[in-house]
Amino acid sequence: MLLVYSRIRNNVPFSLCRICIRYNSNSQNRWLNRQLGDPYTKEAKVQNLRSRAAFKLMQIDDKYRLFNKNKSNRRILDLGYAPGAWSQVAQQRSSSNSMILGVDILPCEPPHGVNSIQANILAKRTHDLIRLFYSKHFQLNRRDELHENHGYFQNMLEEELTHLKDTELYREIFTSDDNYDISNTNSTLKEREKFPVDVIISDMYEPWPQTTGFWNNITNQAYFRMANTSGLSIRDHYQSIDLCDAALVTAIDLLRPLGSFVCKLYTGEEENLFKKRMEAVFNDVHKFKPDASRNESRETYYIGLRKRRNIDKLKVFGN
Repeated sequence: MLLVYSRIRNNVPFSLCRICIRYNSNSQNRWLNRQLGDPYTKEAKVQNLRSRAAFKLMQIDDKYRLFNKNKSNRRILDLGYAPGAWSQVAQQRSSSNSMILGVDILPCEPPHGVNSIQANILAKRTHDLIRLFYSKHFQLNRRDELHENHGYFQNMLEEELTHLKDTELYREIFTSDDNYDISNTNSTLKEREKFPVDVIISDMYEPWPQTTGFWNNITNQAYFRMANTSGLSIRDHYQSIDLCDAALVTAIDLLRPLGSFVCKLYTGEEENLFKKRMEAVFNDVHKFKPDASRNESRETYYIGLRKRRNIDKLKVFGN
């Protein structure tokens, strides 16, 4: 179960509230002063990147080669994509006909050339929407209706999904035989429909300022579920583990065999358990802290390469 803590605290003594306000004010001043002198923050503005986090993914990609401009039709899924810096990097470092989809529980207008939905990645319906977006049917028949710059298509996908219910095409896209023969061409196509994503990137837990707002039923009251760093390392670690597990479940369900995966983790006592789960899903697992990560930050990144076939999700999370 995903544990996400509300920014709104009820039933808190007034004296404690005053302490929190004073603490938050001092923290904000330190954060502002640090940002003003940070070279990556300055360079992000120069390059018109949405946040300094873009340089973390660049450095990860320089080392592990997640993206490739020479490979066409790559399908990239960005989890917790707001404010969109990682999607910008994926778009810049992939071929022009690659399809990038950002998913976030918060509303955010995606960067140019990136598509997005506001949704809860823990919901099965969200996984269905992602499969639908990458399906050949949707690409051929509806892609020309996307917004020319950023492709917001939330309502369009919902309508399409409802329209397809109880049709043969729906069964082809969203169901498949787990005992297919991979050497068979038709089986390979089935595998592509079942696991449509080539690369999953997840920087979930990155705080960002909320400027506009709405939520819908699929996001389960986004403002109350929005995770943020609390300054309490134990709580931040367990929140981070939950979000990394959510990203890993998504990789098991949607990432193609031999696909690549990266997620951010706040270090703590359950890190080794998460690493074991990663090793059950990927042939190669690496831990890496980019130079763009601040020295005092407890964040690190786990990279999974060459996803295994025939993964038993219950075994992965049952140990």
